[in-house]
Amino acid sequence: MRMAFIEMKQVSKSFGSVQALNRLDLDIEQGSICALLGHNGAGKTTTLRLILGLLSPDSGEVAVSGLNPETDGDEVRRLCGVLSEDTGLYEPLSVYDNLSYFARLYGMKRRDYDARIDTLLARFNILDKKNLAVKGFSTGMKKKVALVRALLHRPRLLLLDEPTNGLDPVSIERLRSMLKELAEENGATIVLTTHNLSEVERIADQIAILRQGRNIFTNTLDTLRRETGGGSFDLERLYMKIEGQADEDGRD
Repeated sequence: MRMAFIEMKQVSKSFGSVQALNRLDLDIEQGSICALLGHNGAGKTTTLRLILGLLSPDSGEVAVSGLNPETDGDEVRRLCGVLSEDTGLYEPLSVYDNLSYFARLYGMKRRDYDARIDTLLARFNILDKKNLAVKGFSTGMKKKVALVRALLHRPRLLLLDEPTNGLDPVSIERLRSMLKELAEENGATIVLTTHNLSEVERIADQIAILRQGRNIFTNTLDTLRRETGGGSFDLERLYMKIEGQADEDGRD
């Protein structure tokens, strides 16, 4: 069994009267692709921000590769590639200027990042846009540039918030391939949030279903397939069943 790269123990976080996380327990293995599932407001984005050290927990413990994101935030963030809902690109600048700027922040040398930028842009089929300003790009195009930025330095930890939204099917397939490559060949740990359950079945190793700030179900996809005989496994059916049971429990 692989060691946990991310550990969250009894983590709570509130914003005023709204409790985003309620004694959340979550372990994510090194080198795995973990999908955080749950309805809007379940606590998924708050979880990502706590992992990055952008928020401090009200109580509980968070560890990333043995580091505390609250006190070792800079070191944790150096390990990370991030795609958030807001792409965070400098839109008046060209694609290359955006990516080379972040590459230098990551400490990459020009001979390395120039080649890496071209490789990734080509894989997303936007190499011809390299010298164009980001301003005016479609949502999907901006998403591709932001994904290249997140993947640029081959991060040890990749956090992706709804990574396939706005992407065409070819780009989704290429992203899936790159994520598997990062996890299997580079040992990267990948955490993603998504409502696309069919995509989760194709890419994730592990799922965690969050509800009202708590982890109500965690398992690996391999285990779930074995338990249901492989071909009969349906993540959407399982998700709806677990959410339905949570509703029943909440009414007791």
